[in-house]
Amino acid sequence: MTGKVIDFSVQPPPEPAVFVHEWNKKRHEAVLGFELPLTAAQLKQNQELQDEIERLPRMLRFPFRKRYEKIHEEEGLLAAHKYLYFKFYREILPRVNAVNDRFSVRHMDQFNALPELSDKAVKLLAKQLAKVFFERCQQLIDKVSEIGDGAIFKFKYLYEIYGHMAVDAKELHITPLHYSRYLKGSITEKNIHSALARLVNDDFWYRRLRAHRARWRESLLIAVMAVNMNKRPYASRQAINEVRAQRKANEEYLKQMDIEDTETGERFDLFEKIMGSISNPEIRRMELMAQIAGIEKVAMQRGDIGMFVTITTPSKYHPTKVTGKKDEKKAIINHNWSKEAYTPKNGQAYLVRVWSKIRTAFKDYGLKVYGVRVVEPHHDGTPHRHLLLFTDKASRAQVIDIMRKKALAVDGKEQGAQKHRFKCEHMNRGGAVSYIAKYISKNIDGYALDGEIDNDTGKPLSDTAAAVTAWAATWRIPQFQFYNLPSKGAYRECRKLRGVSIAEQIGDVAEKVRFAADKGFFDEYILSQGGPCTPSDLQTVRVARRAADRLNQYDEEVPEVFGIYSPVFGGDVVKTRERKYQIVKKRDNQNSAPVAVGFDFNLLKGGIADPRSPVNNCGSVISTDGDKSPDLAPNYGVTGVYQIKPWGSCLSDKAAEKAAQAVKPAQIASRVNSRITLSDKEIAFIPEIQKFTAAMGHEMSADGLMMMFIRGMTVDYGDQKLLFRDGRIRLELGDEAKAVKERQLAVKREQKTASILARVEKMRMNNT
Repeated sequence: MTGKVIDFSVQPPPEPAVFVHEWNKKRHEAVLGFELPLTAAQLKQNQELQDEIERLPRMLRFPFRKRYEKIHEEEGLLAAHKYLYFKFYREILPRVNAVNDRFSVRHMDQFNALPELSDKAVKLLAKQLAKVFFERCQQLIDKVSEIGDGAIFKFKYLYEIYGHMAVDAKELHITPLHYSRYLKGSITEKNIHSALARLVNDDFWYRRLRAHRARWRESLLIAVMAVNMNKRPYASRQAINEVRAQRKANEEYLKQMDIEDTETGERFDLFEKIMGSISNPEIRRMELMAQIAGIEKVAMQRGDIGMFVTITTPSKYHPTKVTGKKDEKKAIINHNWSKEAYTPKNGQAYLVRVWSKIRTAFKDYGLKVYGVRVVEPHHDGTPHRHLLLFTDKASRAQVIDIMRKKALAVDGKEQGAQKHRFKCEHMNRGGAVSYIAKYISKNIDGYALDGEIDNDTGKPLSDTAAAVTAWAATWRIPQFQFYNLPSKGAYRECRKLRGVSIAEQIGDVAEKVRFAADKGFFDEYILSQGGPCTPSDLQTVRVARRAADRLNQYDEEVPEVFGIYSPVFGGDVVKTRERKYQIVKKRDNQNSAPVAVGFDFNLLKGGIADPRSPVNNCGSVISTDGDKSPDLAPNYGVTGVYQIKPWGSCLSDKAAEKAAQAVKPAQIASRVNSRITLSDKEIAFIPEIQKFTAAMGHEMSADGLMMMFIRGMTVDYGDQKLLFRDGRIRLELGDEAKAVKERQLAVKREQKTASILARVEKMRMNNT
């Protein structure tokens, strides 16, 4: 039996259709290209969402408006409305609002406009806030003054004043100085004065507001998905440009300046000195590599083993999630982050807390662990830590168990936590530098990373260094830190003593430390300092600090490094910084007078000098023709040259000019031979110096004495010292006189503080 062949290419005849009910009758054909109009409610909603876009900061407003207009033009109003509602309103706007809630202040529109303010506007806002805090401080002081005379100087009331001021500052997202000490109850009266002086200072507020503005802007860009592997990893274009512009401005400034020895007048190019120090990224990278290699050598000598550990934050700190595999990876919104809008600074604080708990556990169990850590960002700006740690073989399992437990203590059961939040790799012997070299280069200058691909972004590692350094600068996150190792400060100070033995001053062991640092043998330096995990007070050599000669702008003593000492073996302090320098502008040519930053070296120009001395000495600069230096000029009288004032002596401009004009080549006597030779400019100062010293009752007519004085010799004058520095005669106080003056200044500062606080409180009471 043969089957019938069916031809499927021919459509079967349509069957007659019978529509019994009204609801299933045949409708008309769909019209292609027809777009349903928005309802009245949708149109109203659409307008409200566009208004939300207009309320965004300028840097966000334009991209969203442009995207909406493009969709409207290409796909129609309905598609554009869906973008506004589902993408902008449902996903982006809640994240933006969460960021603004974190950075803004209630009922303070001017502060809340900070992301859009220019530097000039920020400076004006800083002045206003400083004034407000000054008035607030004055109110609190006046209230305390009502208790009784001298109450303002009691620590109890100063503590309360600081507490009130700190609360007000914290409401503006500004943490006052020494706030952590205040919370611990260890703050001192001196700390309180320092903090209050800053809270009423314009410059303090300007710096803090600029930093707050930069972080606010960057957080907004993170919230709208502008910082991730899809767009720009690690840092926004705006942050990179701001950091680059600031560094360019710094570079231009450095190129215009010299550093000058305050005693000899010797000058060096400031930019060259900076580029020859660890401020140069290349030198900084090489130093880190050499030091890590030294740490590994120490570990090998001790028989310790190494681990490479990575600790990351919980998912709520990550603005994005990653989907896809390998080349198809992309970042999507992490709704878990949108609730709190944690910043990279918050992520760093979390990592600091975790590491603090780990260190405490190591100490409690007596575990000896040492190494180095590197902090770097994920593609979305969230920080994580890489740690290169060494310990003895017997302790390794316990060390790893402690770190894993502490790293997973928060949200340790969330999906992916066990796999991603804590990783530990055991290193091969001799492989420490190779493990961490990539991370050091990536976080400094991208050196030797050609061909290397970033696991986070899939882009070349050599291109990411600028973004990573901009990220660290924006969020003020230190990238490298050594743990349980001798002081790097002492290492650098020892390197200043090139070829100079310190065995006689502080012992042979200290000399071993200096020699190892001098030669760059970081392993020998560590062992000579007592080895890893040696407490700082038991290390062989430490840095010596003292109060600087000049107070800072808040009338505080500033500690400065001036040498090294040995707390273990005793002995004197070995000075490593004998010479003092100042930053001065470059000379336009060899014959021009030097100009220092904040100083005026023109001796003919009258004016009050920098207040490091009570004396302002204005003489004359006498130019001479020819290359040959003239002989010394004879002494001149002092009639009409000096104006004696309560605060010191000053040369009269007219008298100085007259004396300068009186110097003629025919009047110049023969010069006594000396090993010291003076330049034309220095010789030109001699007549004025002689007149000034004569007026002070101290004749200085001998040629050799004059030359030594000009070249830096100090002349004792009762309880004062006479010096010639930077084209000026300076009269400085002796040690006893300085101590008396410091006590007087301390009393005046207390009186001034009390007076200011009293005025502030009175102003506040008048305004209420």
